[in-house]
Amino acid sequence: MGRYRFVDGVRAEFTAEEEIARDAEEAAWVAGAVDRAAAEVQSNRRTAYQSEADHLYLEEERGEIPAGTWLSKVNEIKTRYPKSE
Repeated sequence: MGRYRFVDGVRAEFTAEEEIARDAEEAAWVAGAVDRAAAEVQSNRRTAYQSEADHLYLEEERGEIPAGTWLSKVNEIKTRYPKSE
């Protein structure tokens, strides 16, 4: 049993051409999984850096917090949102 779609409320089997097109579309989606995952990690890191780490850099530069606090937070964020190999 192949894939199907509904046309005017009636179930219709995919044609051979539709099956080929659908397979190509699915392959493209699967192939893009790595890129989508990398983009999600980058977005998550960016958000975390902005909300959790950026202000620490300036505070550290002004001597308001101990040296290494900012880098420690950056490394924590990188651990939380690791890049896939």
